[in-house]
Amino acid sequence: MKFSKFFVLIMIAAAFTLSCASSGGGTSSTAPAAGGDAAAAGPAFKWDFSDTSVEAGGWKTAPDEYWDFKGTMAVKIDETTMGKPMLRVDVDYSKDSGSWWSEPKLKYEFAEPFELKGIKRLSFEMYYNPANSSKGSFKGKLIFFNNKATNAESELDAIIAKEQVGDYMKANVSFRFSSSRPTTHVVLGIVGAVTDYNGPIFIDNMRLE
Repeated sequence: MKFSKFFVLIMIAAAFTLSCASSGGGTSSTAPAAGGDAAAAGPAFKWDFSDTSVEAGGWKTAPDEYWDFKGTMAVKIDETTMGKPMLRVDVDYSKDSGSWWSEPKLKYEFAEPFELKGIKRLSFEMYYNPANSSKGSFKGKLIFFNNKATNAESELDAIIAKEQVGDYMKANVSFRFSSSRPTTHVVLGIVGAVTDYNGPIFIDNMRLE
């Protein structure tokens, strides 16, 4: 009888631990084993932009990390424009329209160091309105940090939209990387390439897998 009670207590404690595996604005699960297919196992971490109690899903602007960007950037959750809650990034590249790499950045800090081993990519859907620019395009940069040390980084030479959704164009964005160390925070650069884009960019279904 004593053994049975002890076993029940162990099971309750394990269930409680699993139910609490989350970070502000994001939800984590067990990372896949090294060399495994993370996508097949489901996201190891995803950001829930429908949780409007977490400001901007935990993301914020990172002015100290900007590169060749003299415009403005703001971030929040928008529940209505795209018909569902998404991360909205208002950004103005008009002062940097001659730059091939104008890089304002966003930053997310994990509640505790998050293990990247076995995770291969960060992916999300990006929506932008072509009416907000007369020229140029977008690129991307992603950097994972362990405190001040760089863990992993990835760049995209072009973010290409292939689907129209209302007034917006939708691009499926995927950064591939490799790291065997945990990360404390991640920085995402939405890079303007000779663009005068001035308006909102929406991000949805963001996950590590």
